[in-house]
Amino acid sequence: MLRVVLGLAAALVLAVVAAHPAVRRLERRLGLTVLLSSGVPFLVLGVVFRHPSIGVLTDDVVADLRPALEFGLGWLGFVVGMQFDIRELDRLPDKTATVVFLSSALPFAVTALACVVPIVALDPMWTAAIPGPAGSVVAQVLDALDRSALRDAIVLGACAAPAAPVAAVAIARSAGSVAASIVARVTALNDVAGVVVLALVCAFFRPADAMSAWRLPHVAWLFVTLGMGGVLGILTYVLVRTAKGLPEEVAYLLGAVALSAGMAGYLGLSPLVAGAIAGALLTNLPHERMRELRETILQLERPLYLIFLLVAGALWDPTAWQGWLLVPVFVVARVGAKVVGAQIAVRAGPAELPDARTLGLALSPQSPIAIATIVSFATLTIGSHETFVPWMMTAVIGGAVLTELTVQAIARLRGGLRFEMLPPSIPPPAVAPAFPAATRVEGGGTHP
Repeated sequence: MLRVVLGLAAALVLAVVAAHPAVRRLERRLGLTVLLSSGVPFLVLGVVFRHPSIGVLTDDVVADLRPALEFGLGWLGFVVGMQFDIRELDRLPDKTATVVFLSSALPFAVTALACVVPIVALDPMWTAAIPGPAGSVVAQVLDALDRSALRDAIVLGACAAPAAPVAAVAIARSAGSVAASIVARVTALNDVAGVVVLALVCAFFRPADAMSAWRLPHVAWLFVTLGMGGVLGILTYVLVRTAKGLPEEVAYLLGAVALSAGMAGYLGLSPLVAGAIAGALLTNLPHERMRELRETILQLERPLYLIFLLVAGALWDPTAWQGWLLVPVFVVARVGAKVVGAQIAVRAGPAELPDARTLGLALSPQSPIAIATIVSFATLTIGSHETFVPWMMTAVIGGAVLTELTVQAIARLRGGLRFEMLPPSIPPPAVAPAFPAATRVEGGGTHP
C-alpha cells in the first residue's frame, strides 16, 4: 500500500511540475515538445506502474481509480465543449464550414474503411475460417462485422477526425495571422466532430449494455445523452453565476464535472461526451466572466490531463502485436485523408487559407482528444472481454507518436516551420494583425 501511495504522489508532483510554464518553455527550447506535450511519457509511466514487478497500478488500484479516470474524461469533455461557441463561429469567414467538414469527415470515413479490413483479418475466428468453403468464409466475415469489427472501425475513424492545435505563430509567419486563426478554429472543431461520433457509438452500439443501469432503445440513449448533458450544463451555469469569487467558482466547476462524469459512468455513457455537451451549453449562455472561466479551466487542464494519461497507460497493453500492425494503416489512412482534404479545402474554402501543403501539414498532427476518445471507449468495455480494444489503443497511441515525429521532421525540412503539439485546449488567439473587428475570433487558449 505504501508503494502505491508513494508512486501516485510522485506522479502527481511530476504532473504539476510538467504543467509549469517554465518547464514548457524548456521543452520548446530543447525541441522536446513532440513527445512531452502529447503526454506520451505519462502513458509509458502508466504502463510501467502496471507491471507486476512495480505493482503501483494493480487491477484493484485501477478499479479504485476509475472515478478519477472518468473525472479526467469529463474535464476534457468540458474543454472540448467550450470550443463550440456559436458567437465565434458566426465571425469566421465564409466557407470555413467546408474546411471543417473536409478535415474531419474525410479522415473519419477513410480511416474507418481502411481499418475494418485488418480488424476482420486479425480476428482469430476469421483466421480459423480461411481453410473452409467460400460460403463459410463469407459467413465468418459477416459475423465479425456484426459482432464488433464495424463498431471498432467507426471508433478508430472518430479518433482520426481530431487534429492537434498547432502554434499559431508557425502558420502566421508563412501564411499570415488570419490563416493562423482559421486553422486554429478548424482544429478545435475537429475535436468536436470526434466527440459527436463517439456519442453516436455509445448510443447505437452500446458497448456497456451489460453494465448500464437502464435498458432503453438505442435512439432513446441518444436523447438521454443529450438531455443529461444539457441539464448538467444548465446546472453548472447556475452554480457558476452564483459564485462570489474565483475559489468558489473553481469549487463549483469541479463539482459539476464530477457530477457529470459520475452520472455518465453510472448509465454506461461516455463522460467525455456528457462533459462536452455540458461545456458547449455553458459557453453559449450569457456570462460576463466567461473569459475568466475559460482561463480557469485551462489552468487546471494540463495536470489533470497528464494524470488522466497515467491511469490510461495502466489500461493499455502494448504487447498486443495486432495493434502495431494497425498503426501504419491508421496513420496512412488518416494523414492521407487530411492531406487530400486540405487540397480540396484550399480550392473550396476561404481565400485566407494557407497553401495546400502548409494546411495539410497543420491538420495532420493527431489531437490528444483522440487518445481520450479511445480511452473513453475502453472504459465502457471494461468487463465485457472485448478482443479488439487493446489493439485499438495501440493503433491510436502509436499512430499519434509516429504522426507527430513525421510532421515535425517534414516541417523542419521545409525550412523553419515548427509546429508545437499542444494539449487539448481552446485555440490560441490570432497573432496580430488578426481579423478585422467585425470578424475577430476571441477566446482564451494555451499560448505557444
